[in-house]
Amino acid sequence: MHSILSPCADELMTPNNILNMAMLNELDFIAITDHNSTKQLRVIEQLAESYDFVIIPAVEVSVAEGFDCLCYFRTYKDAHNLDKYLEANLTDDWLNYTKDDQVITDIYDMSFDTFNFPLTSTTIKYLDLYKEVKRNNGVIVLAHINRPSCTPLNNYKLTEIPFEGLEVSPYKMDKFIQEHPEINNFPLFHNSDSHTLLQMHDKKYSIELKAKTIDAFFNYLAGE
Repeated sequence: MHSILSPCADELMTPNNILNMAMLNELDFIAITDHNSTKQLRVIEQLAESYDFVIIPAVEVSVAEGFDCLCYFRTYKDAHNLDKYLEANLTDDWLNYTKDDQVITDIYDMSFDTFNFPLTSTTIKYLDLYKEVKRNNGVIVLAHINRPSCTPLNNYKLTEIPFEGLEVSPYKMDKFIQEHPEINNFPLFHNSDSHTLLQMHDKKYSIELKAKTIDAFFNYLAGE
């Protein structure tokens, strides 16, 4: 899901609103994956102790080839290490947004800053991103691979690139899986990709883990 740091997210997607909605929906795991930045995660980390679900430090990166990658990390420090790399490789394309659409809040959901460079895309090639994510102890799940406008399948065969999992959007999901049975060979995820509070739903999908921990999540992706 995306906070108000992401230019395309609703203005009500503040850290406290997101976490409280996740609690009301009785979720076990969430990942706030803002576009091409982890700067809102500093507040999320401070708030995390108040909740009993697991928050995976993460970011959604738009690579130069035109698709999105969900990058998950074991620690907030690892996520922030990638942030420096992302900021150095942002494009200058604002699309229809401005810096006022990229809000950073404090722990009380009060806006105290905006990010002054567009978070819409990067110049990073996928294989370069993968190397950097692995260098920071992270993993990559290829996002919404069944979305024709921004799927990695427009550029690569799945056997040509490294990754740890695939995310399939709910839109025509069953049909896509039937047409691409090979994706069942990989860990599959079905995320809400919420840009508004109303898009956050309860436990529609689940995976079986040995424990409700970040380590168990990473072990699952490693096939353990």
